[in-house]
Amino acid sequence: MLFKKILAVLDAIELQGIDLHHAPIRVYEELANDYYATKLPEIRESIHFLHEKKALKETENGIDLNPAPTIYAKSNQNSGVEALSLFETFIHDASVYAFYQKLAYDNAWMDKQDVEEALGADVYRLLQQTILFEIENEQCHFQPKLLKGITDILQEYDDEQEPLISVALTALFTSSIVAHEDMRIDYKNTKTPMLNYKYKQTILSIIPRRGIPHDRDETKALQSFYKDTLFHEFDHACPLCGINIPHMLIASHIKPFRDCAHIYEAIDHNNGLLLCRNHDYLFDQGYISFDELGYILLSEEMLLRDHLASYVLRKNYQLPACFLTRERLQFLEYHRKNIFKNMK
Repeated sequence: MLFKKILAVLDAIELQGIDLHHAPIRVYEELANDYYATKLPEIRESIHFLHEKKALKETENGIDLNPAPTIYAKSNQNSGVEALSLFETFIHDASVYAFYQKLAYDNAWMDKQDVEEALGADVYRLLQQTILFEIENEQCHFQPKLLKGITDILQEYDDEQEPLISVALTALFTSSIVAHEDMRIDYKNTKTPMLNYKYKQTILSIIPRRGIPHDRDETKALQSFYKDTLFHEFDHACPLCGINIPHMLIASHIKPFRDCAHIYEAIDHNNGLLLCRNHDYLFDQGYISFDELGYILLSEEMLLRDHLASYVLRKNYQLPACFLTRERLQFLEYHRKNIFKNMK
């Protein structure tokens, strides 16, 4: 529980521009009133462990927790989402990833001692506190009911373009937050074609219901996660101008929330850009967009009125390649066709 609380505090303070060196004392200050026995060296060790396992990164704008441990911090205890989010938290460690693949292949029983040795004592200790493993007579293997989620996550990380967070985990977290099975909640856009996701069947197997709730408040908790994920992906800064003041940044939907064909589209970080308030307005209103190579597109009005200098825009600007994921390019195509004020 203390480890989970540390993650929750890191998630809460990461927009304050705190560096890795000062993070332990800030976490300690937040926990001191509730966890009297907590020691600063213990917190420092946990944060170092997270950074070492690539679950916490440090940028010039401060620390940032990866999306998977963020989900773990928000998940219900002893739930499948809790187990799978912690599973994905350590997937960036090459030795852990190799063991995951080995065990998932046939999910054979193994001695607990061998599993601990393969994963490392600290990783194993945390994972075995969730329902990830089924344990009998000093042997363990993956919980059979979680094996589908495990193999889906591993399949995505086998791809040449490693995900920021897996589709499977994002969909499972979404399913745990939004009451999509409650037919009393009215949905719209139920006949609208969904984006051609590579793992579309994974999404629909977890959330079969199409469309999005009429009442956007139904997804309020997910919108917070959507924003967190974009802040992580874009290193807390607008890619167009570099502004890094948190309250000046907007998690801007590429395909507007109102038009989404499935709740997954509405919370997918690929359907978003982190933009400053000025650039968010221009993008939202269709004055700018991006082509299939990530180069900026400028509306006729922007060009005629010569607003480029005023809005810190360059005609030859190109989004960095790391942001041009397969799915984001599809969403940008939607934006060009339906939002962008193209020249007639």
